[in-house]
Amino acid sequence: MADLDAKLLSISLSRGIFFPSAEIFSNSLSGFWDYGPVGLSIQSNILTLFRKFLKSIGAVEISGANILPKQVLKASGHESKFFDVVTRCGKCNSIYRVDKLLESLGVSENLEGLSDEQYTNLLKEKKVKCSRCGSPLEKVEHFYLMFPISAGDTREPNAYLRPEACQSIFLDFKRVYEASGQKLPLIISQTGRAFRNEISARESLLRQREFLQSDIEIFFTDESSFEADKSVEINFKDEDREAKLGADKALEINLIENKVTAFALSNVHKFFTSIGFSPEAIRLRKLYSDKAFYSRESFDIEIKKGENWIEVASCNYRGDYDLSSYKKAGADVVEVDGKIPNIFEVSIGTDRLVYLLLYNSLMSDSERYWLKLRPSVAPFVSAVFPLLSKKELEDVASRIVNSSVYSHEIYYLDSGSIGKRYRKSDEIGIPLAFTVDYQTLDDSTVTVRDRDTMKQFRVKVSDIDKVISESMVSDFNSLSKKFST
Repeated sequence: MADLDAKLLSISLSRGIFFPSAEIFSNSLSGFWDYGPVGLSIQSNILTLFRKFLKSIGAVEISGANILPKQVLKASGHESKFFDVVTRCGKCNSIYRVDKLLESLGVSENLEGLSDEQYTNLLKEKKVKCSRCGSPLEKVEHFYLMFPISAGDTREPNAYLRPEACQSIFLDFKRVYEASGQKLPLIISQTGRAFRNEISARESLLRQREFLQSDIEIFFTDESSFEADKSVEINFKDEDREAKLGADKALEINLIENKVTAFALSNVHKFFTSIGFSPEAIRLRKLYSDKAFYSRESFDIEIKKGENWIEVASCNYRGDYDLSSYKKAGADVVEVDGKIPNIFEVSIGTDRLVYLLLYNSLMSDSERYWLKLRPSVAPFVSAVFPLLSKKELEDVASRIVNSSVYSHEIYYLDSGSIGKRYRKSDEIGIPLAFTVDYQTLDDSTVTVRDRDTMKQFRVKVSDIDKVISESMVSDFNSLSKKFST
């Protein structure tokens, strides 16, 4: 599927979806990407739907600081444990992440959490060599992933750029809990930036050093009030077995062990389908020996990308690990009825979600490529084009845009051939295009063109807003039957 990645990147660069940060300098850093106007609009629309989803489950939202004091990351365990095990070539200084290197050489056993000695023994046993110069790779070291910084009048690092967005939610729980009326369960969410000094960050939005996360933290002491959404069927992967069933059924057979897990997984799965992912492209993989040490139960939500599955969200029953760790470090932590609340977490890689939605939406035929995005996600609700660059047509087209209730959500372009303008709007996923031609001057009708099928019909100018509104819930054939003149 490398060709599809390359095509998506090409479209993204030329259409202002996303592109490398500081790319005008030849020595810019890898792992940093910017969204252009089109990409930011798509991302914003996804986040709007995410916030509607949060409302549906009764969540509240915060926005925390990107810089956290050193003692926070020390208390959480990040300062001592947040690293990759790497091996460095003694001859050419090339560096490799050991687990990924061994996986690429066909080592199939679980490589999560091995000791340095075990990693070293595997490198020697497999006679691993540097891919650049051929020297043996035998020693391992720790590559710490956090960015230390100095805040205030000090030369010594006393803070870190946060490596994950969830820490702010844990830190702010006491304040939000007290302001909310002191009732559990309490669901707090945050969409914000996280920072990790990845060794190799070369997969565009899928692996970055600065990235967006959308985290949900469920604080509770009693699971009895949580109910799975029974309307949702989920593809589960449990070691070597795969099954499609509802979260409530998975709970019955102990594939899911906790009611809060069933509640969270079924609702997040429903959100993923609401933004445009096919249920068949979503899989929930249960983790066992490879789950985090503090987690009582873990699932990864994976999205299909070609023949592969890419993790886009991690879901962990964290117990009271986080708040207890803060308390041990001297923080003032809320206890409810003498208990420190448990936490269930859903941590979504927002940029990964955007990229995989674009990837799975990229369609092609013998003539063109287009993004088959839902109207609620597309960067514009419609396009309006004059057929030719003629003043009389441009004037009418401009009036249509300016008089529409959707005027700020309409894509207008009057340069280039009409065919090229259609291609541009298709490539950024605009569902409908209204074209003003000379017949418009006679009878006040325009053609409306469907992005996916390229079918057209004529509609009254006065009905354009109605067509746009109806297109949010109806297909093109239904629109044609209802509005065609």
